[in-house]
Amino acid sequence: MEKVEGILLPAYVESISTRKDKTVKVILSTQELSPEQAGQLFTLLNKLIVAYISEKEPAQSEIDLVDKINPEFSGKSQSQRLRNVFYKLFEGNKEGYKDFDSYYKAKTELFIEHLKSKIQ
Repeated sequence: MEKVEGILLPAYVESISTRKDKTVKVILSTQELSPEQAGQLFTLLNKLIVAYISEKEPAQSEIDLVDKINPEFSGKSQSQRLRNVFYKLFEGNKEGYKDFDSYYKAKTELFIEHLKSKIQ
């Protein structure tokens, strides 16, 4: 199947929830899709995309603007990856910390001080 540049689908926001790693999960539902639309949508599964959400039907100029966006991200940022590693460590051994935020602040502060000690 060819690469999908953009797909315009009317949708309902079914739910929004926050996750432990501070990301947000949005669940959308659509009206019945044609086989072509469904196929286009499934080509985007598990891919990082750009989303435009609005209550009104977008003008063609808005659609063109969104289609021109070229995400320069591929997966998580380095800081997101580092935070996730700290979270996995916290899950394995809380080291006496009551919550992840206090663990994360303490561990990153140690890491920062270690790096600062290398600066001349």
